[in-house]
Amino acid sequence: MQETRVQKLTLAHPLTYKRERFSFNELIRAMLSEPTGTDSFIKLKIGYNDSGAVFEYLDSGKKTPLTKEEKDRIEAGFSPIIRSTDNTEIPAATYYFEQFPDLSEESLLTITLAGLMSRKSDSDVIFLRLYKENSLELIMQGFRPCTSR
Repeated sequence: MQETRVQKLTLAHPLTYKRERFSFNELIRAMLSEPTGTDSFIKLKIGYNDSGAVFEYLDSGKKTPLTKEEKDRIEAGFSPIIRSTDNTEIPAATYYFEQFPDLSEESLLTITLAGLMSRKSDSDVIFLRLYKENSLELIMQGFRPCTSR
């Protein structure tokens, strides 16, 4: 039996971004050429048909690396600065969370997200966050709102 990597995570503050429209594959390609520290997300709605899960694009955005002032503020325990260009977000809430060992292709999202999709939730939404960890590595994380019951 494979051990699940799904955990609960509470975001005390929203993760805010400048809205930019990306498909999943476009977002991966775009992030590969971005500087270290770039943060992005795509919001997908999960639906089901006779052949399995289907994903509908809802929103996406990107944020350039944090400035020294922004980093210092967060490290001091204060809420992040919301930039004037930020107009979309991953809301503050409690989520089922998983960090993925490898980036996936859009055609493999059902397999990649199976652990998150199997969790009981009142929401049919999944947020995928991509973070440029260093010049060679993108980190992909999934967030699915926890059930309110």
